[in-house]
Amino acid sequence: MEISLMGFVLAAVSGLSLSLIGIAFRLGQSKNVVPLHIATSMGICGMIFFGVQMDWGLMKEIPLFIYGLALINALGQIVAMELTKASLKRGPLSPVWCALNLNFLVVIIYAAVVYQEAVHLFQALALVSGLLCVVAASNLENEDGGDGKESALKDKILYGLMLIIILFSNSIVFLTIRDLGSRMVPGDVVSYLGKYLPNIYFILYAMMALVCGTVVSFQKIKPESTGTLIRLGLMGGVGSIAGLFLLSLCAPYPAAFVFTINGMITILAGALASVFFFGEKRTTAWYFTIGFGILAVILANLK
Repeated sequence: MEISLMGFVLAAVSGLSLSLIGIAFRLGQSKNVVPLHIATSMGICGMIFFGVQMDWGLMKEIPLFIYGLALINALGQIVAMELTKASLKRGPLSPVWCALNLNFLVVIIYAAVVYQEAVHLFQALALVSGLLCVVAASNLENEDGGDGKESALKDKILYGLMLIIILFSNSIVFLTIRDLGSRMVPGDVVSYLGKYLPNIYFILYAMMALVCGTVVSFQKIKPESTGTLIRLGLMGGVGSIAGLFLLSLCAPYPAAFVFTINGMITILAGALASVFFFGEKRTTAWYFTIGFGILAVILANLK
C-alpha cells in the first residue's frame, strides 16, 4: 500500500508540474508572451538540466542523424506552438491542452506501422476516444457571431483540423524517443537512448531552444515586460523539467498505473485551472472533451 501511495503521489505531482506549461500558455495571452517564448525557455531549462548530467566526452560519438531528428522535432514544436497561439485566440485552453497531451495515440499508430506492433483492443478504443475528444473539442471554439450555420460549421472543421495538427506536431519528439529507444547502436547490445540518454535529451532541448528562440526573435514580439517573460518562461520550463524528473522517479512502479495517473492529472489540472482561474465555461462539449481525453489515457494504458 505504501509503495502504491508513493507511486500515486509522484505521478500526480509530476502531472501537476507538467500542467504548469498549459497555464503559462494561457497566462501569456494577456502579457504578449507567446507559446514560442515558453518553448524557448523549456529548451534552455532542459539544456541546463541534462547538461550537468551528461558525459560531454560522449558528444563526439553522437551520429549526425540524431541532430537531424532534433531539428525535425524543433520544427514540429514551432508548428505546434504557433497553432497553439492561434487556437487560444479562437477557443479556450482545455481542447488545446488535450491535443498537446494525447501524443501517445500517434506513438501507437507509429509503432504499428513502423515496427508492426499489434494494436490491441484497448489501444484501438483509445484511438477512437482520442478522435471523439477532438470532435468534441471542435465545438468549444469561441462564438464570434459568424455568418450563419455554414460559416460556423467551417470554423469548427478548421478548429478541429488545427487541434489534430497540434497533436501530430507535438508528437514528433515522442516518436523520436520511441525510435531511438528501439534503434540499436551498431556493434553494441544497447539502444541509442540507453547509451546516450542525457546527451540526446540535451541535444533535443538545445535544438528546441535555438530554433524556437530564433523564430520568435524574428517575429519581434515584445512581451509586456522582461520580468513577465522570465516568470512565465520559468513556469513552463521548470514545470516541464520537474514533471519529467518526478516521472523518472516512478520507474520502480507499474508503468500502466504511473502513466495513467500522470496523464489524467496533467489533463485535469490544466483544464480545471482554465475553468477556475480563467473563467472557461463548462459546457457539454467541455465535459465530453475532458472525458474522452481522460478515457483515452486510461484505455491506452490497459493491457
